[in-house]
Amino acid sequence: MMRTMSCILVLALAVGAAGCVQMHSETTINDDGSGTASLAIGISQSMLEAIKEMQELDPDATGDMEMPAFDEIERDRIEKAIKPYDVKLTEFEKSDADGRESVRLAFAFKDLKGLSAAMAATLGEDPEDGMGIYETGDGNYVLKQARYDFSDMPLPEPEEGADAPASGEADPSAEQTPEQMQRQMELVGKMMASMSELDISLRITVPGDIIETNAPQQEGRTSIWTINSSNMMTAGEDMDPVITFSGKGVKIKNALTE
Repeated sequence: MMRTMSCILVLALAVGAAGCVQMHSETTINDDGSGTASLAIGISQSMLEAIKEMQELDPDATGDMEMPAFDEIERDRIEKAIKPYDVKLTEFEKSDADGRESVRLAFAFKDLKGLSAAMAATLGEDPEDGMGIYETGDGNYVLKQARYDFSDMPLPEPEEGADAPASGEADPSAEQTPEQMQRQMELVGKMMASMSELDISLRITVPGDIIETNAPQQEGRTSIWTINSSNMMTAGEDMDPVITFSGKGVKIKNALTE
């Protein structure tokens, strides 16, 4: 889930604007470390086309991340991909209407490591990191970014030719022509003109009382991060969740240690 959030943020912030983009993520963790997670993404066709052209003009604009390919997000493929990780797809909705692509996925997971691998499989990527729960040594826990060893998991094989540049893509080593630079500026202007529609939220509910969180908003045991047109240039700096919570009545299976 964290990689998906990072992907959206990179496109929303590094490209220079992110109008017409909506992304809502919600994760609820039970007292044994299992839980549920949902992800809803919506983006206009015009914005998808603009982002695609921007990436072709300047592959470095979004680093090594790309928007999820909506045409490849299919229920049967996802269910098959996530099965090895003790993760179940509990909800799947996908639509293409009124010039807008949208998808909503919901999962039930046994632990955050499995969820991290399952989300990578869903998006057809190799997992790099995700959320993890660590023991703090005083009987409490902290949820934060984690880098896992996935060597014991059957990760998805990369698609043949996945690393080859698509036809028509710009050579990353080639300098842009004045015409390409001008077109890139036009695309940035197009996205800036509609950035008022930016709506990104991340909600994480932990099983114990929150002792400390870096989220700007808190409701009970739920930490909330949001990005919109008013805070898009600064909010991305604090989007990596760090939540310390009470271990009272909580026994996280497979908790990590520093």
